[in-house]
Amino acid sequence: MSQAILVERCGENERDNSISHSCRLPKTFLVKIYDPKFFSHRLARCQRPARPWSLEAESKAAAARREPWDPSFEAWRQPESEDLPGWEEWYFQNSETRYHAEAAAYDFLQALQGFAIPRCYGIGSLQLSDRAISPHVLFLEFLPDAEPLALVDPNIVPLSLLQPLLDAVDEFGAFGVVHTDLNPGNIIFFPGYQPTRAAIIDFGEAGVREEEDEFEWARIVEECADSIWLRKRLRGALRIDLSISRPSVVHSVNNISQPQLEKEQRQTQSSERN
Repeated sequence: MSQAILVERCGENERDNSISHSCRLPKTFLVKIYDPKFFSHRLARCQRPARPWSLEAESKAAAARREPWDPSFEAWRQPESEDLPGWEEWYFQNSETRYHAEAAAYDFLQALQGFAIPRCYGIGSLQLSDRAISPHVLFLEFLPDAEPLALVDPNIVPLSLLQPLLDAVDEFGAFGVVHTDLNPGNIIFFPGYQPTRAAIIDFGEAGVREEEDEFEWARIVEECADSIWLRKRLRGALRIDLSISRPSVVHSVNNISQPQLEKEQRQTQSSERN
């Protein structure tokens, strides 16, 4: 998992040498850190033992690593219980996968930054003297007093905020992105006491279009159903009728025939009703 730190710059000429980066930053911003040392999976839970971080195991994993990041990494392939360097590699690859997913999603969604999603000011890495790795970071817009959908008072959320958010998520697929994790914690309103903006956050589970053709990508967008999940979440938390809005088919799919488009629209509407 990742961690977020609020940073306030003290002076224009000051720079923290522990972070390498190349971007223009506002006075206040968030640093989102992808450090496997603090992965929540390390905590003991039910039948799962605790797996505390150690520099020795991290160093062995780093020494054996051929590539900085393995794009073919699959989280379900876990090492043997006693393989400590193997587990450090597993946590490292998890963190790297989330970082690359989120960085790519923000890059693809630049047109939506600043209203439907936070601004991403740039990327970097932490240079730490007592570590065998340099965790990646994102520099993100700070939204003060933001509240997630799960906690915001439904009586103070203006309906005028919802349609632009719905429209933006409907466009994710056209921009080449699927979020796949639109839980109530990733839908935020700010400021929480009187919202003037709604946004989607946390693209660590996102997928981006690579070599998929139009039909394959349209299928992926439909299966991930970001538009449908957003409507379900908003309807359940805010207790409002969203029947006036419906998810759109991926607008970039220009070569799909009209009968096929109508079929996909009927399937989408049927899924929403369910």
